[in-house]
Parts: sequence; structure tokens; C-alpha cells
Amino acid sequence: MKRDQSAITAPGPTGIDPAALTREQLLGWRCALCGTLLTGDRPLGTVTISQGPTLTTYPLWACDPNCITENAWRAALTHAAGCEACRTGECATGQRLLDAYSAAIRQEHAEGTG
Repeated sequence: MKRDQSAITAPGPTGIDPAALTREQLLGWRCALCGTLLTGDRPLGTVTISQGPTLTTYPLWACDPNCITENAWRAALTHAAGCEACRTGECATGQRLLDAYSAAIRQEHAEGTG
């Protein structure tokens, strides 16, 4: 559910297009970065959106831990759960997904967020 007639009056946090946020993301139910239902969260900042004469400021929230790490882990687990080759350790896709998760963990620790 994207707003067609809204105008952004204050920029959002870096990399976030406030016009592309769904109602659930604006209300803090889903991650403003990846759209995943939030179970743990961290603040990102705010966006102010104008709809006609009304200005509304929304606090934005993101996954905690980091979305990239969480999504990489989820992708690896989802793949491995249904992959017979992963059980024998012979799956290139599974290894690539685990490598992506490992890289995300290293990056998160390097940034001091883990």
C-alpha cells in the first residue's frame, strides 16, 4: 500500500525512500529496510510525510540484529532445509549462502553492531 499523492517534506534516513514505505513500515510493524515483520528492532530515525494539509512524522524501525545478517541466515536455513545435497556437504548454492552469511557477520562485527 504505497501513497500515490503524498509528498516528502523531510528526508528519511540515508537510503530510504519514504514514498516507497508501506503503512506497516510507517507504523513500525515491519522493518523500514527489508519489510520483514519486526520481532526485535532498532531505531533508524524519522520521516515526515505530507498528505494534503497534514504533516505526519513517523519513527522508522529496522530489524535488530542487522537485516542483512538476519536475511542471509534465513536464506541459508530455508535452502538447507529442503536440499538433499546440503546434508552431504556437496551443495554449491548452500555453501554460497553460508559464505554470504559469514561475510555479513564479519561486516556486522567490524561495524561494532554485533
